[in-house]
Amino acid sequence: MAKPTGAKGTRSRITAAKPALRKAAAIAEAAPPPALRPRGLAPDAGVEISEDAFPELDAVAAIQRGLHAYNQEMGGDYDREPVTLLARAPDGTARGGLLGLTFWGWLFIDWLWLSRDLRGKGVGSELLMRAEAIARERGCAHAYTDTFSFQAPDFWLQNGYKEFGRLDGMPAGHARIWFRKAL
Repeated sequence: MAKPTGAKGTRSRITAAKPALRKAAAIAEAAPPPALRPRGLAPDAGVEISEDAFPELDAVAAIQRGLHAYNQEMGGDYDREPVTLLARAPDGTARGGLLGLTFWGWLFIDWLWLSRDLRGKGVGSELLMRAEAIARERGCAHAYTDTFSFQAPDFWLQNGYKEFGRLDGMPAGHARIWFRKAL
């Protein structure tokens, strides 16, 4: 009967590797862990951090300007333009509307709201179609938004949007959902 080849050779290779593995493990255990970047404020940061429940408008504007400047430095001019559409009653009272932005070739729909008596009458879809038309005129090829699972996510699906992200448990028992659409 022929002796199986390879089996014994395999065992001997594993056995031969064990001392090397043991040595590597011993070195790893003896070495201190790699230095982690310390968390918290660096002593030389030169700033004081404080909570401010009612910040001055100039402080808020400084944060916004700083982030906008950085975004444009990294991603190019984003030509931010608002999209504001209102659904008004005959007396001029706002009964709903859409607030959004166009930038970097995208339409971002930030807010879409209708009073209860206007829901289910096609007003939301009309607002959305008009916002998308404005976005296309501005050269946008895509749109996105986020909503909550209790805010009629089927509306977005019915208007051609596709879900691309979900954060379950926000708020508890619900989800935050992101949608997108090619224009």
